[in-house]
Amino acid sequence: DDDDDDEEEDILSLEDIDSLVPGMWLDCRWDLSNEAYYEAMFLTAEQNLQEGLIGIEYDEENDKKWVPISWCKVAKSSADEKAWQCDASQDAADSQCDFISCVSAGDGPFHRAFKALSEIKKHKQSESSDNENDEGKVIFTYSQFEAAVEDEDGYMEMGLQLQPLPAEMDASSYTTIYSHLPFVHPAVNQVDDKFKLYQLYKDDPIASKVFPKSYSSYREALLDTKTEHEDKSKNNHVDGKVTFYIKDSDAARGEGIYIKTWDELSLDYDNLKAGGEYDVDEGEGDVIIQRAVTDLHTIDGDGPIAGRRFDIRYYVLISNGSAYLHSNMMFKWSLGPKYDPNDRNVGHQTVKHYSGGETARLPLSSVPLGDVNGNEWNNNEKKRRSAVPHSHDSAKGVHAHEWRDAVADALDDASGVFSTLKELTKADPTKYVLAGGDAMIKEDGSAVIVEFNIWPDLSHFKGLTRCLAGGGSCFRMVMPSEDDSNIDADNYHVTEHSPARGIVASESLAEVLRDTASIVMKIQPAHEIEGFREIVTRNEQQD
Repeated sequence: DDDDDDEEEDILSLEDIDSLVPGMWLDCRWDLSNEAYYEAMFLTAEQNLQEGLIGIEYDEENDKKWVPISWCKVAKSSADEKAWQCDASQDAADSQCDFISCVSAGDGPFHRAFKALSEIKKHKQSESSDNENDEGKVIFTYSQFEAAVEDEDGYMEMGLQLQPLPAEMDASSYTTIYSHLPFVHPAVNQVDDKFKLYQLYKDDPIASKVFPKSYSSYREALLDTKTEHEDKSKNNHVDGKVTFYIKDSDAARGEGIYIKTWDELSLDYDNLKAGGEYDVDEGEGDVIIQRAVTDLHTIDGDGPIAGRRFDIRYYVLISNGSAYLHSNMMFKWSLGPKYDPNDRNVGHQTVKHYSGGETARLPLSSVPLGDVNGNEWNNNEKKRRSAVPHSHDSAKGVHAHEWRDAVADALDDASGVFSTLKELTKADPTKYVLAGGDAMIKEDGSAVIVEFNIWPDLSHFKGLTRCLAGGGSCFRMVMPSEDDSNIDADNYHVTEHSPARGIVASESLAEVLRDTASIVMKIQPAHEIEGFREIVTRNEQQD
């Protein structure tokens, strides 16, 4: 009964019309015969039909409709969106900094990030003779919301335009809004979309070497590898068949991937060409075809991750005209069958838990120390470098720190793909981009860059919350036995499913967010932040 009373109180009435803002999300009924509520965007209350009608657009069907205001209530998703004080210890009236995160990520890592950042800011202010805040009140946002816009006839509709704050939030108190470039921005999409990313690196002789060999069409892939295929077929080559990964260009999380041999791709080419429904000669930009990387590094020994393939998740920030790689990374092993480069089972060749795959993970959060030559992680003039290429045997002893160096080196070589985003954030320093990337390590110790995911999945904290509540989302964690990076030759332990991985991953993510906000908001210069290393083409820096 109490729940019914609360729901009645949530229902909107005529007195609420003036508080509605175009773009605000509501939960509304479709008609009187259906008691279910559906997400809808409020567009307008300006009409000459009947008192109390409001114009809305339903999210799922994009149907616009006039409905009585009493059919609607404020959407629960809108009620969950709020701005938090950066420094929770301050009185609200004294706060000069707020932040807002995307609800899907969970607020926990953001709270820890800004708590730590507030302490850094206080420390810097205590060391400075000038403690005046000339910037006014600011807000940092990792969020994007649909907006209501006018169509060409002057009527309101749900538009593709995205904004950093919810429509109902009053932004007038903020002098500066630091916001992520929206996902629909062409420059953002160009890096996130696999085919468009290929267009950025395909003609770059340095960058193209750190990505898998890629093609824009079936015909191009078949012609480029025909001689190799014929040679392997004729001589029954020990390395197996020429194999391709066909990937949906806008897919993520290991979805939309198909593995084909040369013969299978050729058969698909003939069938599609005969059907005339797909341009297999030029491509249509919705798929990218890549050669399989068949010389991946695996761990020696007899343990649960020995011989299994693994991926590396890393974070890239583009802000104030520069691109940075954070030292906090996640190493993800598949606990399925051992790695076989000729295995065409997608589930065996992708490291993911979204579809139920069993994984074990090693969060690596410590900042790399200087090497024996005095080179440091975040020193452009004397950068740590991976000692590649290795021989097959010597690569088997490579530590996780060296894998991290290899990823950093590969991103330096691929830095040209960030040029447009760097220009945009230099022109408008209130804008930034955070990307999650995936990489693999080859037998010679070098890294292969797989892809970038703009607005990466930051849901570690929500998974941890579910795990602690007994609702699943508990994972296995790889724990080195001797130091924080040497995991070869069974020198590690894989835990049972527990909250441990979620706890460590959430803390690691909080550090990435802390350093991200610090650079974006100019609380610290980049050289003072140990975790971030600038991504710069090698010929633009001193080795």
